[in-house]
Amino acid sequence: MHLPWCVRKCRYCDFNSWAWRGQDLTRTVDALLAEARVRAEGLRPQTVFVGGGTPSLLPADELARLLDGLQTITGFRDSAVEATMEANPESLDADTARAAHEGGIDRLSIGVQSLRADVLAAYDRVHSADDALAAFATAREAGFARINLDLIYAFPGQTPDEWQADLQRVLALEPEHLSCYELSYEPGTALTRLRDAGRWQPADVDRCLHLFQLTAAMCAERGLRAYEVSAYARDDETCRHNLAYWRSLDHVGIGAGAVSWRRGERRRALSDPAAWAADPLATEEVERPDAETRLFDHLMMGLRLRDEGVLLARAERQSGLDPRAHYAERLPALLERELLECVVSPEGERLRATARGLEMLDGVLQDLLPSSAV
Repeated sequence: MHLPWCVRKCRYCDFNSWAWRGQDLTRTVDALLAEARVRAEGLRPQTVFVGGGTPSLLPADELARLLDGLQTITGFRDSAVEATMEANPESLDADTARAAHEGGIDRLSIGVQSLRADVLAAYDRVHSADDALAAFATAREAGFARINLDLIYAFPGQTPDEWQADLQRVLALEPEHLSCYELSYEPGTALTRLRDAGRWQPADVDRCLHLFQLTAAMCAERGLRAYEVSAYARDDETCRHNLAYWRSLDHVGIGAGAVSWRRGERRRALSDPAAWAADPLATEEVERPDAETRLFDHLMMGLRLRDEGVLLARAERQSGLDPRAHYAERLPALLERELLECVVSPEGERLRATARGLEMLDGVLQDLLPSSAV
């Protein structure tokens, strides 16, 4: 479930998020529930993710109305093994945190990104380090026993010592989960335009790799296992909802620009929040990827999982193509270079990235691109 509004649009963000300038949040909740009544009636989902945008921007009473309505429509409080909501420090007050927890959210994901004032300002974040630490305390006081914190590393000029200091402060909070992302330059973002204009110099590849390795080592020391390229969790605290994406499972998207994947069809709602709120059932794009694209998408997502990788039999069932046969000319080289490996599990043979392959995953996937994309 996607709420599109943020206090400010961050320059690195390529999600469908929009600066909130007093737009009617009640109308947004009305439209979300109207869409849910059609797309998710009686769904009884295994997981729920209320993301954005900034869901914590909703007033507590509107958040409660949204979650109560979602319960009436889907029964998620009785069916879901996990219900996550994203929050930003500047808008997560005690009332909002309580409304989320009492409304059936059992996992909170807080967008910290950095604890350095200069970095936060450069990213267009509107909170301070103190705000971030206070938001974590507020979440705990509201009863959240499962909290994720989002962080971004590889800010231009960032030294390993600076990142280590930030990460140590965050780990001292003892969160159940961390998401640590390398700063990325996505098409169409303000950050990418700055880079292309020569006004922003990205960190070099060797520095990024060192920070990636440092992150995994520090998290491991504090009991957070690296289970995905950017995700670290204590035992049994992996994000079930994100695992569904990485395993290419069906999901229903609700909200402006939200994407659904069901029975081999990808559907995207209208991206513009005003247009979507006026007609929340309208579709901006519908796609039925061909077999080669489905296979690649399955590998692109599944190879992010460090231990699990991709179950080859399942990839074949989902795409209709035998991965070994389809990649007969490309896969042997990746195996020989020890970037990928085949392992036998109780469920069958799996393809997964090696430690070196995870560090070079973008290049590995480049070698596996569908012929239509080469």
